[in-house]
Amino acid sequence: MRTPSPTTVRTTCPYCAVQCNFDLHLEGGLPVKVTPTKDCPVAHGTVCKKGLSALSDLRHPDRLSTPLLRRGGELVPVGWAEAMAYVREALTPLLERDPGLVGVFGSGSLTNEKTYLLGKFARVALRTGNIDYNGRYCMASASTAMNRTVGYDRGLGFPLADIGTSDLILLVGANVAETLPPIMQYLKAAKDRGGVIYAVDPRATTTTKVAGRGLNLRPGSDGVLALGLLHQMKRWGKIRPTAPAHGMAEVLGHADDYPAARVAHECGVPETEFITLAHAYADAAKPLILTGRGPEQRAQGTDTVQAFINLAFLTGHFGKPGGGYATLTGQGNGQGGREHGQKNDQLPGARSLRDPRHRTEMAALWSMAPEDLPQPGYSAQELLNACGQPTDQGGVEALIVLGSNPVVSAAGAGQVTERLRGLKHLIVIDFLPSETAQLATLVLPGSMWCEEEGTTTNLEGRVQRRRKAMTAPGAAHEDWRILCDLAAAVGRPQGFTYGSFRELQDEFFAATRGGKADYSGLSAERLDRASAQWPVKSADGPDTPYAYAPGYPTPGGLATLHVPDVRVTLGAPRSLTLITGRLGNQYQSGTQSRRNPALRAEATAQLHPDTAAEYGLKAGDPVRLRTAHGETVLPVALTPGIRPDTVFLPFHWPQTANLLTDPDTLDPHSRMPQFKGTALTLHPAGHPAGLPAPLVGVPAHIRAAAPL
Repeated sequence: MRTPSPTTVRTTCPYCAVQCNFDLHLEGGLPVKVTPTKDCPVAHGTVCKKGLSALSDLRHPDRLSTPLLRRGGELVPVGWAEAMAYVREALTPLLERDPGLVGVFGSGSLTNEKTYLLGKFARVALRTGNIDYNGRYCMASASTAMNRTVGYDRGLGFPLADIGTSDLILLVGANVAETLPPIMQYLKAAKDRGGVIYAVDPRATTTTKVAGRGLNLRPGSDGVLALGLLHQMKRWGKIRPTAPAHGMAEVLGHADDYPAARVAHECGVPETEFITLAHAYADAAKPLILTGRGPEQRAQGTDTVQAFINLAFLTGHFGKPGGGYATLTGQGNGQGGREHGQKNDQLPGARSLRDPRHRTEMAALWSMAPEDLPQPGYSAQELLNACGQPTDQGGVEALIVLGSNPVVSAAGAGQVTERLRGLKHLIVIDFLPSETAQLATLVLPGSMWCEEEGTTTNLEGRVQRRRKAMTAPGAAHEDWRILCDLAAAVGRPQGFTYGSFRELQDEFFAATRGGKADYSGLSAERLDRASAQWPVKSADGPDTPYAYAPGYPTPGGLATLHVPDVRVTLGAPRSLTLITGRLGNQYQSGTQSRRNPALRAEATAQLHPDTAAEYGLKAGDPVRLRTAHGETVLPVALTPGIRPDTVFLPFHWPQTANLLTDPDTLDPHSRMPQFKGTALTLHPAGHPAGLPAPLVGVPAHIRAAAPL
């Protein structure tokens, strides 16, 4: 057999939402090198350490290459015919009894085409409404707030490069230097122009050091900060609404209740620091607020984001190029993943499953009656919580998981693990044996980023091609083909018999026509010439770099501002609060990055040195952390930049952060779990159970504080 000639394939990074381009070099059909591309429209030749080390994932000995079926408590290799026979025998009786007994759980790292196909598979082949995805844990609160306000959700409504033109950037709970490193070039550009950057966070992160200015506010108080800034802008005569909008008088009246003294008290910061920040915002010609998961992953996440949107809109900055408000999407295709149908209430093109007109449009494309489309089912956390529960209480008996690892990433991971164990059937499609796959009754080996065609949409709404460079190993199949095989296995192959990937891709583009997220003018050929920011409504028409100019896709074309419901819980003077987040060398649940020798990192409990000293703890000492939802033991890392009333845990490892988070308290609008802000106690690992914990030292101005 002839050895394949060396080749180079241009593709996109499998990691974060910047979606850097690089060239993948292959020799003998195997990847040997990654080279950043200087003509990359988003990163201009930079690729972070995760992207540069992505080749290690492709060669890992743990790579799944054959179906695995559970027999006698063990997962054993089987052929595809036997795997599909299991699917038919397991799912068909459930679907005949009640399609809602079967759930589907997706991922914000799937290509747009797989996102579309997964939603179609759930609603057409399974006829279940119980489909959601792990993006519900990421950008859902910001997405919900944007949709409620202007009827539109594109994380950045302008090109990334415009960040460099901002005069003031507020990074609210967004550790960009570690989570989205290529964006730092745009922050540097803003600083080089004389712009001011604030990192607003309960801990001083790597980003804070680069920004040069920080506001170390109490966890969960971000919304109060936004209300206080709006109060000051009103007081100083800086209210100049972007456009006419519903709700302005009510929002401005509500801000009267947030004078500087209250804001300083509830945020746990000196009043002088708050006033300095307020003056910086008032004086900036083009201020930009960028939120990350810090303010969003909360039971009040939507209202917190709403407070910042209100501020940007009422001061006349919303929709400015490089100004106003934007959210920093995290996952690789987090933007596209939340547009095309794997959310429980969504149809392709960011249509609503609740809208009769949208249902009719999709039913016609899918050759079915509108009334046969299921109504919205459980959101992500609700779906996981329902797994293995009694059917007369809304329980789910089978779950199909594609490219996600909720055993690590879901809130209340201990409870979620037990719920998944209680399922009759857990079918996992993945390329590495995640902790969730290890619980499965059937594991189907899928494809990795360079083993499939498709498109991804980055955090600025830019659609780019992901090109196939190599074939999946062994008996592994491309994910889209697996979904089609599953549809055939349950006896509903109609609509899932694509002759090629191109047929699927063309159907996907067409399915978005007329939706808010309209990709219908795109094709592989057009994207070979240049990337494009949606909406793109015709093959010869322009793309849309700037998305948030008035009028909006709302009834009457007006925005609607909402009075935010934000409350700060001021605990006992020495109480502790848990926050969770990412580390620069890891990604999501760590299924890939924990296996990568170039991305070594350690799970630790980050404590302020004063807090550790009160407990007699030193760096590296084991500490037991406990909440109402679980407990874990981790080594201590001394972190001078964190608030003494706060503990930070990274969430990339099993049996760590999400054992402690709350699986039951959800944002009423976005259904986001309360990942951040859980009350926590800690003890030296040898501390006898049942004895009171030592008191935790906190700064004097916090120790003396009492609720207003």
